[in-house]
Amino acid sequence: ICGKADCGAPQEAPSADLVFLLADAPGGPADEWAANPASMLGGSAGCFGRVWLRHANLSKEQQHYIGGWDNTGPNHLFHNILDDDELHSRYDFVFWMETDVLPIAPRWLRRLEEEARAPRGFWRKGPLQQPTLRHSMVSTHHYHMNSVGLYRLNQPCYRELLRRVSAESGDAPHDVSTHLFLHDPRNFHIFQHVAHRFLYTDFVQNRLDEWSFASIRQVSADTAFVHGKTFADDVRRARQLP
Repeated sequence: ICGKADCGAPQEAPSADLVFLLADAPGGPADEWAANPASMLGGSAGCFGRVWLRHANLSKEQQHYIGGWDNTGPNHLFHNILDDDELHSRYDFVFWMETDVLPIAPRWLRRLEEEARAPRGFWRKGPLQQPTLRHSMVSTHHYHMNSVGLYRLNQPCYRELLRRVSAESGDAPHDVSTHLFLHDPRNFHIFQHVAHRFLYTDFVQNRLDEWSFASIRQVSADTAFVHGKTFADDVRRARQLP
């Protein structure tokens, strides 16, 4: 996750908690390795104020996921966090970090603090899709902001927007559905009021290709996180993978 040199000096009070979100109810097979999540991090647990395990208590039907336009499982996980009143009252932001998101910059927790502080009033910071597509391949949904990134909590109007999107889009991916909802001509009056609260960013990249450190830097030298399942040998060596 991070080393002491990456997350700040020991005397600095941690400003973030780390939550492992599991789809199952307590007592499932994942509890065997995640029962004490802080112990998995070793000394890096000190980067966080609290490291804890959260169960979404989803049924097998609610966890269903085949990709494409059926996003049942990921949608339920997302709303398990974004619909929780207690989390909205406790925290200011959540950084949605799926299992295929990798930090690639030192002191990335401090970078999250920086991104959360400014500009004032945003609801979302997230990435576009990379790499570049040919014009003939581009559809409306390719413009959407990927789900990875920052979400501002305790925003009643944003929560109502997410509720409306969910009610209208069903099991379709929540990130694509939000984009399509706001860009529907029937909802232009809503878009006019909230467009400035959705910020595309380069602090995290969403990659659909086999990415390398060089390809990330070609897009932006300021990127601190990469969302992508397939990476090149230089990334594999840096992660000390076989």
